[in-house]
Amino acid sequence: MKTGNIVLGVLACACAVATALPIFADPPAAPKPPSGLYQKAVKLEEAHQFARAEEVYRELVRRCDGEQAWRQRRDAEQGLLRIEDMRAKFCWSETQLQEQLAKTYGGSQPSEFAEWERRGWLMSWKVDGRKFYYNTNVTNLQFFDTALMARNESAAKNFLKFARLFLDESAKLDRLRAAGGAPQYYVDPVRFVFTTKVVVKQSDLPPGRVVRAWFPYPLLTPATQNIRTVSVQPAGALKSCPDVEAQIGIAYLEAPRPEKDDLVIEMKVTFDAFHTDFQIAPDAIPPYDTQSELYRRFTRSEQQMALTKPLRELARSVVGRESNPYRKARLLYDWVCDNVKYNYVWCWRDATFTYGCASEEVRQRRVGDCVIQSVFYAALCRSVGIPARVHNGPIFPPGMKNDHVWAEVYFPRYGWMPVDVTYSEVASMVPGLTDVERRTIRDFFFGRMDRWRLFTQRNDLTQELVPLKRSARRRTTMFVTAELECDGQDVPKRAYTWSCEPASPTDAALRQ
Repeated sequence: MKTGNIVLGVLACACAVATALPIFADPPAAPKPPSGLYQKAVKLEEAHQFARAEEVYRELVRRCDGEQAWRQRRDAEQGLLRIEDMRAKFCWSETQLQEQLAKTYGGSQPSEFAEWERRGWLMSWKVDGRKFYYNTNVTNLQFFDTALMARNESAAKNFLKFARLFLDESAKLDRLRAAGGAPQYYVDPVRFVFTTKVVVKQSDLPPGRVVRAWFPYPLLTPATQNIRTVSVQPAGALKSCPDVEAQIGIAYLEAPRPEKDDLVIEMKVTFDAFHTDFQIAPDAIPPYDTQSELYRRFTRSEQQMALTKPLRELARSVVGRESNPYRKARLLYDWVCDNVKYNYVWCWRDATFTYGCASEEVRQRRVGDCVIQSVFYAALCRSVGIPARVHNGPIFPPGMKNDHVWAEVYFPRYGWMPVDVTYSEVASMVPGLTDVERRTIRDFFFGRMDRWRLFTQRNDLTQELVPLKRSARRRTTMFVTAELECDGQDVPKRAYTWSCEPASPTDAALRQ
């Protein structure tokens, strides 16, 4: 990979005591024996028989009261959280949904509702024998048709700002490329300050002596360099940071449970972020070393990237007789952008990653959020011999903050190239853009990338926390928000905030 004049940064925890302390990991637990009760609950949950599944999960929690059964208890508690999330989203009757659609889309008519449902644009589940509509159908509908997005005026206005932001970035990279000499793939760095903070009211803290906390932490990449912890409150709370090769970016902290006051934990981390601008000559890509560890690792079938026969056939039908890896990756990218519609599906994403397969769900339904869209694209690439993986982390373009997942594909000589199918698909369908602007956005997210993002997790989006958390997690898919527990009990009520802003020119400590 060419990295221009970039020197890889060295990850450093500023607090000397933090680097000297070991990771306080739980001792390895004995393998969990097969639990017929747990499997019964999972099958009931998968069948959307939530009331019966909840009964079984609660019974399992009661039975797993001993120290040796904490893993099974945690899994059962996780199942209860999944069901709670899904019940909260699949909660509307047809009448309630029609009322909300009429408010959002300029007085939509019953005939339109029937047509949208016929096309599969309105998602519903039969939960405990009754039909309920997904309450995010109102937002999701606009992603199926540019004309519908135009009818949601406030959303269309915001999405147009979003699209023009990346059009401006594309033009900026064009200027930098024209002014430069030899190709540089990582350019124009800016130092950012990543601030994470959690506040828990005294009344919301479980009993105990020590609060354990897992905070997202940036991982080193060619586009994210010179990562440095600059402050942690309370002093001495930081116990470990990830190394540069970590697969999941975790700052692990421990703080005494306050007796009277609210709990406040805050961390500030600086890093340099670069724009990414790959300049690839497809015919100059050498053959893959198919026996290398990298090639074998990132072209194999996995639980969530299942290289099934139908998926392989789909990928081959898209790439046809094309043999160049770059051109195959672009053909698959264009196909996914044109045929897989973005939808908010996060409320059942944890369920998919527990007892389903993300790539197969997208292949069959042709909708998905950034997580399963990117997993699906990576699976398609792997199925035609292109190493591919996914990453997640916070994103912070001007005026917005979110969590996001995108993909990377590997080409010999060039290295890992970023691909963002979700941003391309959403931004290019915004009303008010010209055909040239849509094409510019499509081209931008295949090999170029903005600097308003950082990695906190690589490839496997359901990795365990380190050290292990003994209680249920708020989200098992993507580590992008703090997790807390006090003496083995989850801390569910907490205010987690984060920001990522350019370092102030006047703050020397942040710019060192």
